[in-house]
Amino acid sequence: MSIGKGAGKKARRQIYFPYKKIRAEQDRLLNDALLAIEQKRHLLAHAPTGLGKTAAVLCPAISYALAEQKTVFFLTPKVSQHEIAVQLINDLNKKFKLDILGVDLVGRRYMCSNPFLSDAENSAFYELCKRLRKKEACEFFANAYGFNAKQRAKARLYFNQLKKLYKGVWHHIKLKDYCESFKSSEGSGLCSYEIALKLAKKADIIIADYFHILNPQIQHIVLQRTHKELSESILIVDEAHNLPERLRKLLSATLSTNMLDRAKEELKKMNAELEELNTLKASLRALAKRRLAPEQKEREALVKQEEFEKHMKGCDIEELSFRLRDLALDYLEAFPIGRSALLRIANFLDKWQEQDESFIRIVRRTDNRIALQLKALDASIVSKPIFDEAHASVLMSGTLLPTRMYADLLGLEEERTLHREYKSPFPQENKLTLVVPNVTTKYSERSFEEYRRIAKLLVKTIKAIPGNVAVFFPSFELAHAVGSFLEGALDRKILVQKENMSAKERFALLSEFRKSAGKGAVLLAVAAGSFAEGIDYIGEQLLGAIIVGIPLREMDLEQKCLIEYYQHKFGAGWHYAYIYPAITRAIQAAGRVIRDRNDRGVVVFLDKRYLWQNYAKCFPGDMKKIVTTEPEKYIAEFWKRYQSKLPVADVN
Repeated sequence: MSIGKGAGKKARRQIYFPYKKIRAEQDRLLNDALLAIEQKRHLLAHAPTGLGKTAAVLCPAISYALAEQKTVFFLTPKVSQHEIAVQLINDLNKKFKLDILGVDLVGRRYMCSNPFLSDAENSAFYELCKRLRKKEACEFFANAYGFNAKQRAKARLYFNQLKKLYKGVWHHIKLKDYCESFKSSEGSGLCSYEIALKLAKKADIIIADYFHILNPQIQHIVLQRTHKELSESILIVDEAHNLPERLRKLLSATLSTNMLDRAKEELKKMNAELEELNTLKASLRALAKRRLAPEQKEREALVKQEEFEKHMKGCDIEELSFRLRDLALDYLEAFPIGRSALLRIANFLDKWQEQDESFIRIVRRTDNRIALQLKALDASIVSKPIFDEAHASVLMSGTLLPTRMYADLLGLEEERTLHREYKSPFPQENKLTLVVPNVTTKYSERSFEEYRRIAKLLVKTIKAIPGNVAVFFPSFELAHAVGSFLEGALDRKILVQKENMSAKERFALLSEFRKSAGKGAVLLAVAAGSFAEGIDYIGEQLLGAIIVGIPLREMDLEQKCLIEYYQHKFGAGWHYAYIYPAITRAIQAAGRVIRDRNDRGVVVFLDKRYLWQNYAKCFPGDMKKIVTTEPEKYIAEFWKRYQSKLPVADVN
């Protein structure tokens, strides 16, 4: 179907769309995206789950790009979100007999087939990979790119053979599998990351991670290698509510006494020493002693750059960083176990020299650790130049309210930015949303008795929901305090998210919860954790979500500085740094219940502050909430009325 032939009356050009029908809100988003792209603007789109936002944004973007010789970058925070975009492009090719070429690009680490690097993690992998290529020691790279004229000629031959088979967009796993099976005379396959970059030179769309474009160092390499220019590119950012915090973390770094001790152990394994590590540790201790005296209650304090460096005894930080990086690579080659404290220290020293006023430096002390942290307060240092240069952009999420905040935090030019909020496509009668105002987790009102009251409400609420229920808390501490009252009060299995769980442990817990859908189980988790965002609970796997309290960040020194910085820059410090992000986390957790038009379920916000104006105005305009002190009665009525397909009465 072509939108230009009837489905989208406002469209000004032919838009390729793969489905027979387009929903009203989806059509509205499509036309807004097209308007932004044609007018070289930015669109901030609060687009709830189920709207079909990927199709609504990608279709006008790729249609425009094909006609105007532009490139589309579809950027996501998670690899798992690439598949939808890959399938959409292939559907367009099939339906309209197009020849759209796309590339699914994930991090080099995830596309690597070299067994030597299989255990390396994060920055350790990239540094090791760089060294192997520099030493001309990776056959996979040689087969795909070549180190000399003879190898490059052979690499071109292999690439031309692959190009004959490559159509549309291959998922990165498919490309990697093919490159591994493509054996050369040396017995190894091709580097699928290098092949992807070669294919991307002619690509109309590149599906990639945030940082392929939003990390300036990686962006430079990607654009250079693919012969692309930002000014000729349309940027689509999915789950854009994550972006400000992701970018601030990218710019931040930490050095600790524990890290220095691990670095010395690494050197010991290589029979090496570096006196500067002792100097760094002495500097940390001297700084902590001066700023965090034993009699002081404070465990953290702001410091200036020169306060730390004056204890370095004239040590050249830049030179030390180079030496540490070389030693780290020697260590990783000898012991490829995945990570190196030496490398982390080198990365810290590189970032420590940052002079921008939007950075703060904090020294922290615990019982057995001193840490020096460089914290970035302003994501727009990275994002503003990128979005300013791009042809156009669409930033979308199911929790992108208020859009004005995200425009400010990312540095989007006001005159170029469109702000839009779209309605949920799911039937309102499928979800019951309650606010229970007779309890709170407000810090000044926390007590043994308040925890008991919260637990009693939870028991009544959970018993009224005939299936799996997830209870999300602001912190692990509160989950433990309230959860202790639930033991023995419920006849269901209680599963608990613990702090610092491994990926394997999280997967096992999630699997057990999902398998309990028939009998019904209770999951106690934190609202800002991995069980509250980015996970789909299909069908009967989750019938109720209860958000206990407001998931506000701990009011530590960094948080206070962030509030002060946003107040100075935007006049909205308390809201931008504290209140709005907390409500976003709460709504993300609540959004786990309804993931499909056929899902039904209950969401309960358990705290009186959800009625306060500062908090309530952050909710989507189409979210209908019922205020009650007896949630179990409304829940019983909901399930009864749902069976008869009648709407839930609104007492307000």
